[in-house]
Amino acid sequence: MSKKQRSRIKPVKEGYLPITELTSPMAASGSPFGDDVTFPLPVRSLNWEHSEPAGPHVGPH
Repeated sequence: MSKKQRSRIKPVKEGYLPITELTSPMAASGSPFGDDVTFPLPVRSLNWEHSEPAGPHVGPH
Protein backbone atom coordinates (compact mmCIF):
# COMPACT_ATOMS: atom_id res chain seq x y z
CA MET A 1 0.00 0.00 0.00
CA SER A 2 1.56 3.31 -1.03
CA LYS A 3 1.02 6.53 0.84
CA LYS A 4 -0.23 9.52 -1.10
CA GLN A 5 2.35 12.31 -0.95
CA ARG A 6 0.88 15.50 0.48
CA SER A 7 1.61 18.74 -1.31
CA ARG A 8 2.32 22.06 0.40
CA ILE A 9 0.85 23.95 -2.54
CA LYS A 10 -2.56 25.47 -1.86
CA PRO A 11 -4.80 24.64 -4.82
CA VAL A 12 -6.45 27.58 -6.60
CA LYS A 13 -9.44 27.21 -8.90
CA GLU A 14 -8.80 27.55 -12.62
CA GLY A 15 -8.99 31.22 -13.66
CA TYR A 16 -8.57 32.62 -10.12
CA LEU A 17 -5.55 34.29 -8.55
CA PRO A 18 -4.87 34.88 -4.87
CA ILE A 19 -5.76 38.46 -3.90
CA THR A 20 -2.10 39.23 -3.11
CA GLU A 21 -1.19 38.67 -6.75
CA LEU A 22 -3.70 41.32 -7.81
CA THR A 23 -2.87 44.03 -5.28
CA SER A 24 0.93 43.85 -5.39
CA PRO A 25 3.05 45.52 -8.08
CA MET A 26 5.43 42.51 -7.87
CA ALA A 27 4.98 38.76 -8.02
CA ALA A 28 5.83 36.75 -4.88
CA SER A 29 5.41 37.69 -1.25
CA GLY A 30 6.08 41.16 0.07
CA SER A 31 9.01 42.09 2.27
CA PRO A 32 8.33 41.88 6.02
CA PHE A 33 10.29 45.16 6.37
CA GLY A 34 8.11 47.10 3.93
CA ASP A 35 8.69 48.28 0.38
CA ASP A 36 10.55 51.45 1.39
CA VAL A 37 13.60 49.62 2.87
CA THR A 38 16.48 48.69 0.58
CA PHE A 39 19.25 46.29 1.50
CA PRO A 40 22.07 46.39 2.40
CA LEU A 41 21.38 49.25 4.79
CA PRO A 42 23.84 52.16 4.77
CA VAL A 43 26.20 52.14 7.77
CA ARG A 44 25.05 55.60 8.90
CA SER A 45 21.52 54.25 9.46
CA LEU A 46 22.64 51.45 11.82
CA ASN A 47 22.23 52.02 15.54
CA TRP A 48 24.07 49.36 17.53
CA GLU A 49 25.96 49.29 20.81
CA HIS A 50 27.80 46.35 22.34
CA SER A 51 25.89 44.87 25.29
CA GLU A 52 28.96 44.93 27.57
CA PRO A 53 31.93 47.29 27.48
CA ALA A 54 34.93 45.62 25.89
CA GLY A 55 37.95 45.18 28.13
CA PRO A 56 41.51 46.01 27.11
CA HIS A 57 42.87 43.74 24.40
CA VAL A 58 46.01 41.87 25.45
CA GLY A 59 48.10 39.86 23.03
CA PRO A 60 49.01 39.93 19.36
CA HIS A 61 46.58 41.55 16.97
